Amino acid sequence: MRLNLLSLIFILVICSLQALKAKPNVVLILADDMSPTLSLLGTPGIETPNIDALATQGVYFENAFAASASCSPSRTAILTGMWPHSNGNWRNVHTPRLDLPDKAFSKQTDIRDKVGIGNNVPTLPELMQANGYFTAITQKLHLSPAWRYPFDARNPVQSNPVQFHSAISSFIQKSGEKPFFIMANVAAPHRPYRTHLKQNPGQELPAADTIEVPPFLPDLPGVRRDMQEYYACVEIADACAGAILEALEDSGELDNTLVIFTSDQGMPIHHAKASAYPAGIQIPLVIAGPGVKGGREVGLPVSQVDYAPTILNYCKISVPANMQGQSLMPVLDGGDSLPGREYVFAEHNSHGPDPREFFPQRVVTDGTWYYILNLDPRKPQRLPDDLRGVEVWGNYAYADILAAQDTHAEQALFLTQFDSPRAREHLYRLDQDPWGVDDLVGDSMVSSQLRKLREVMENWRRETNDIKRSPLEIPEHAVTATN
Repeated sequence: MRLNLLSLIFILVICSLQALKAKPNVVLILADDMSPTLSLLGTPGIETPNIDALATQGVYFENAFAASASCSPSRTAILTGMWPHSNGNWRNVHTPRLDLPDKAFSKQTDIRDKVGIGNNVPTLPELMQANGYFTAITQKLHLSPAWRYPFDARNPVQSNPVQFHSAISSFIQKSGEKPFFIMANVAAPHRPYRTHLKQNPGQELPAADTIEVPPFLPDLPGVRRDMQEYYACVEIADACAGAILEALEDSGELDNTLVIFTSDQGMPIHHAKASAYPAGIQIPLVIAGPGVKGGREVGLPVSQVDYAPTILNYCKISVPANMQGQSLMPVLDGGDSLPGREYVFAEHNSHGPDPREFFPQRVVTDGTWYYILNLDPRKPQRLPDDLRGVEVWGNYAYADILAAQDTHAEQALFLTQFDSPRAREHLYRLDQDPWGVDDLVGDSMVSSQLRKLREVMENWRRETNDIKRSPLEIPEHAVTATN
């Protein structure tokens, strides 16, 4: 009798483990500061074969938008399914490096920031762990407080494909019989570009005469060189994505894994990163995996706040009621729309804690029309260090642009505007002006569209309790450790 009972227990344990492993894995590949600059989109001068191949197998979202154009707020939106002003993490935060011991990620850590998510805000790693998943992360955390984002394994690999293959393979081995959720952060193409190029000595720059310089930048030799390095780092990010996919295939797990490729925000230059302008908020998004009706491009506007509900829905885990995004499963199942989805939103509050960087902006877009509301338009905005610094961040274009104000006055305005009072509103038409250089606010031909977007913005702000003007008026959430 005792033997039979032990046999039954053994069988139940085996069945339980098999049921766990039958759950789909999830790998979220997150490039750092990457606009939708891909060869599949016709971006001249570069090749991104791995992302292109993933897109042919899955769904490419043509109108994907970051919730914010700074690292911590965007990543927090991804992992909470909530807007930055709603979850409390409205700026970049100070968090431990991934190579530090476990204590640095616990409530006993000495590395913490006063800004972070509220105690009542669930995170995706918490939910995945609670449902039997092994969780892992690469490159950096940049999430506050650290103990609210539990990862069973960490690896500080940055932008080397060989190292990524090794890191992901190690994570999969450590997961054992559990399904896994891996947040595979890739450092490229974040500045300094030359750090990534040194880690990948075989990476060549695209030819200077083959690449595109965005129209808000003056086409100067130094600027074109800066863009060459950016595009080379995009190719490095693609190679890292390829290595991650190869590790999944080598382990036999690729056919049971939902893979998401995206970015936290747009390219690291002014009028893009750390602002609400289109080049900062527009991002690439590919989703592929078992059951996904692939080989499609979908024009539906989607946001980073949709990622967590989608992952939970795909893994058959309940979605918390306070998540503000929508599951994209109806699209992954073959559709091209979501119930009630016509617009998505975004925001910028501040890149870092320096009050000189505060410049609150709100965005609403349907993928064609793109409306920005500046909440404090007369305030100057100091650019973050990586958008103007040479010594640490390798931004060699900044000084060239300032020096060219007389010869390239129109493009220089997109830089000098940060030091001056700005209009309260901006309106762009993305299908004709994807970089956001032609402001249509004063055009009488679009006045009805402007009125409509103002109304949509007002309703969204009221519904999400976004009633304050200054970032400092966003409620400070309790992130002090409590035992």
